[in-house]
Amino acid sequence: MEDDEKITIDVGHDQPVVSPVCMFCQRLGSASARTCAAFPDGIPAVIWRGDNDHTKPFPGDDGLRFKAVG
Repeated sequence: MEDDEKITIDVGHDQPVVSPVCMFCQRLGSASARTCAAFPDGIPAVIWRGDNDHTKPFPGDDGLRFKAVG
C-alpha cells in the first residue's frame, strides 16, 4: 500500500474506534458501547484513547484495573 492509500479507521469519530488499551483487557465488555467491568457506564476517554493505561487506580474503577488478555 502506498502512502496516499493509507486507511484511517478513526476518521469522522470524536474518539478512536479501537482502544490501544481496552482491546487487550480481559475486562472489556463491549467495544462498541465502550464499557467494561470497571466502567459499566462508559470507559473514560483518557483510558479509551490510551493516554492512561489504567494500571493504577482511576476514579470510579471500583478497584478493577487493566488485566491483560491471555
